[in-house]
Amino acid sequence: MAYPATKRISYWGQLGILAAFTGAGLLVGGIVSLIPLAGKINLKDFQGVSGKEAMNSLFVPENANLLRWVQFLTTLFLFFLPPICYAWLCHKKAFTHLGFRNKVTAPQFLIVILIMLAAIPLSLSLGELTKLLPFTKGTFELFQKAEDDYMKQILVIGRMNNFVDYLISLVMLAVLPTFFEETFFRGGLQNLLSRWWKRPILAIVVTSIIFSIVHGSYFGFLSRVALGFILGWMYYRTGNIWLNIIAHATNNAVSLTALYLKVDTNMSSWLGLVSLPVLGGLFVLFDRMSQYQINKPGEEVIIQTDDYNQPSWVTDRP
Repeated sequence: MAYPATKRISYWGQLGILAAFTGAGLLVGGIVSLIPLAGKINLKDFQGVSGKEAMNSLFVPENANLLRWVQFLTTLFLFFLPPICYAWLCHKKAFTHLGFRNKVTAPQFLIVILIMLAAIPLSLSLGELTKLLPFTKGTFELFQKAEDDYMKQILVIGRMNNFVDYLISLVMLAVLPTFFEETFFRGGLQNLLSRWWKRPILAIVVTSIIFSIVHGSYFGFLSRVALGFILGWMYYRTGNIWLNIIAHATNNAVSLTALYLKVDTNMSSWLGLVSLPVLGGLFVLFDRMSQYQINKPGEEVIIQTDDYNQPSWVTDRP
């Protein structure tokens, strides 16, 4: 379960601390992430050119490995270190609070993978559905251009000329980013909002929307909101951040594998409806397999004086 702030820091204060660490992580990460590209950057070459032109000159296939390191450092400082520092400052048992102290059973491992595989048709269908929304022609073209630029960057960072490149990409693009993102969005932000608002579903929805916005993909917005909700529900029911990491990494690994194998991922929007009852059934099994572990992060409990060296209290339960 969630542990209350050791110094009775208000929820506004906790949010401010998390935001401050995130801002610092964004600044420091932006500087540190340039280190891998130090030998590739010549300031004279960037004089008189736009930021977009400068980025295009860096996002070339020969810089693929360096760009992977850039992404690793950026996500490390932006999504992992801030919630760790926040939880350490605000909560006595930081890693317990975030959900790292829980264990994963074999049935849980299997069921979260099945849930993510079952969610693929829904995710792809939502992507196609988004394109059918009544955008103006200019707006649609703007979104399409942004999406094309985004995909160009993905194709460069995820360049896979052989199986070794594929394995490296799995680690750098599928596993590590999910480890960092889940720590921030579910262990940090959703956990905080759920305890604060006493409305866990609302916290899941808001966190999912922020999660999708941060990724900056217009046509993938609804798909990532759905993914965020699935991940948020897993975390709310168990408080086990490892399950989120496994599930999120599975989703990324499937996308990366489809890119490596050049699989066509276009899908009719109606097929997503088929996955809904399947997902519902899998989540029922997920809850049954996790009965011993279901603790609903967001609920706060009595803290014993001898554990925290301070008077105990009981916070409101949702």
